[in-house]
Amino acid sequence: MKLSGHYIRLRRQYPHITEHQEFFVTLDELAVQLDCTHRNVQLLLRKMQDEGWLTWTAERGRGRRSRLLFIQNADDMILSAAKELVERKDLRGALAQINVSTLPDTFKDSFHHWLNSYFGHRSEVKGSRRLDTLRFPLAQPLQSLDPATIHYTAEAHLVHQLFDPLVRYNRLTGAIEAHLAHAWEADESRTVWTFHLRKGVQFHHGRELTAEDVRYTFERLKRLAAGSLYSWIQQQIDGAEVLDPVTVSIRLTEPNELFLQFAGTNRASILPAEICEERQADFALAPVGTGPFKLTHYDGSVCVLDAFHNYFQGRAHLDRVELWHIPDMEKQDRDRTLESFQIIHNYRLADEAEHRWEQVQQQGTTCRFLTFNLLKQGPMNDPELRGLVCSALHRGRLLERLGGDAIFAGDSFIRHRNGLPHDAEPVPYSPEKLRMLVKRSGYAGQPLTLCTITNYERDALHVQALLREAGFAVEINLLTAQEFKSEQRLHADLLLFSIMLDNDAELRIIDLYKSMQRHLEPSVKAHVAKLTDKILREPSAWRRAEWLQAIESHLTARQMLCFLYFKRLKTLYHSSVRGIALDSLDWVQFKNIWFKP
Repeated sequence: MKLSGHYIRLRRQYPHITEHQEFFVTLDELAVQLDCTHRNVQLLLRKMQDEGWLTWTAERGRGRRSRLLFIQNADDMILSAAKELVERKDLRGALAQINVSTLPDTFKDSFHHWLNSYFGHRSEVKGSRRLDTLRFPLAQPLQSLDPATIHYTAEAHLVHQLFDPLVRYNRLTGAIEAHLAHAWEADESRTVWTFHLRKGVQFHHGRELTAEDVRYTFERLKRLAAGSLYSWIQQQIDGAEVLDPVTVSIRLTEPNELFLQFAGTNRASILPAEICEERQADFALAPVGTGPFKLTHYDGSVCVLDAFHNYFQGRAHLDRVELWHIPDMEKQDRDRTLESFQIIHNYRLADEAEHRWEQVQQQGTTCRFLTFNLLKQGPMNDPELRGLVCSALHRGRLLERLGGDAIFAGDSFIRHRNGLPHDAEPVPYSPEKLRMLVKRSGYAGQPLTLCTITNYERDALHVQALLREAGFAVEINLLTAQEFKSEQRLHADLLLFSIMLDNDAELRIIDLYKSMQRHLEPSVKAHVAKLTDKILREPSAWRRAEWLQAIESHLTARQMLCFLYFKRLKTLYHSSVRGIALDSLDWVQFKNIWFKP
């Protein structure tokens, strides 16, 4: 233990004694308090006195009481020690220091205010170089940075910084563009796709990318397909063949016109075969890619990305990006923390702060919606009762409860994706009339289970409240993201989903319909399966959109799909930030950011 730790421990043993108040104590007592020998106590006290933290006047003779006077405030010392730990990137240790119950709230507030100021852009000159660091806070800890196993948006964004796929989809032009592959073609059967790789692309550990890495990546995706996003495409991978060091062919079991789009997602990011095999499960938090940044530190609290000097599309302007997981970050005072950040996502500004910030209106949105598990026998097998559930979840009433200027009503994935207006919502039932209709329907108060993931608990509570007001008995079952992908959700009556409508919207909507087929009634399941098969064989984007709209209309007409709300994504950035550009998940691309001195 450091000397300051011994002082803090000793000081806490005498909370009733104030600084500069002399009192008497025996050496035996101090030995017990510090859990050490008499000799070590004397040594520690002398060192503390040399530091000016206390004065100690010893009295000779065993059992004699000596005079002790504390000078240094222990809370100030704790605060300083916590700041020192933060500077050493030991966030866990710093928070452990601060979160002791005896520390006054004013000191805890002081530390968090300092910690918030620690975020944002920092620039320092070392010799002939200027080093630029950008620090971001994270509300949740990272679970995985393996492209094949990521769950959350923040993880997907970091994968975008660490890895590269073969191609990229340009949302503005609707075209697939070259990336790790500079050219590609498909055979006449549309089941064999051949990619020609750029030469000289390096992984972070220094080895050059080869066709073998592409083969390994896609065959690994097939092995890990079960339960993953886009598993239906991964399961179609029949194999891959290395034709030469920079040419690889990927075989599919059947034609799929969306395979090239999939090859441009972060899920299909290319991995170094030998590193991934060597690290196995550890690769998830010790990844190696070809991206503009490489991971140099991660301890569960702090994630450090350093610019990759040999990136094939040019070095990033920033030297380092640090992401810090701050527990209970969302509970902190939003007004107090605002000035700490140069870039903020989905944040509602106070009116007086708007003039200091620029805003990017993003194309992507998320949509929350409800579906019904028709495999389970119960009240929800009645389409009339499902219609009353949807009426109880009138979007206008839900939006009033949720609040926020980025949330809006909507009734279609496809119309929203194509920029078309949504249909006007019908006049809502009054609560009294709705309760009467529920009683007349024959519903006898059978308990209904609403299942979703833990992240959507707030939405689930609002849905539960509205349904209970209408006379439905609803209980909530929260699962982890991984559990929700399993059969566990099929024990529930109602399922609360979310979908991100971004660059990959077409793939995501099809993925949703593939997932929904697990709990649709047989006739509807067959109809949805038939149309999705047609979509995957259709080269025309507008024809695919028509059939996707047909599936959506089929489900909504039969009260199997109930839209709740859409959430528009926004990015705010301070006037000092330059190079703002948004990637496929509508996060800022770290590679392009720079700061005007």
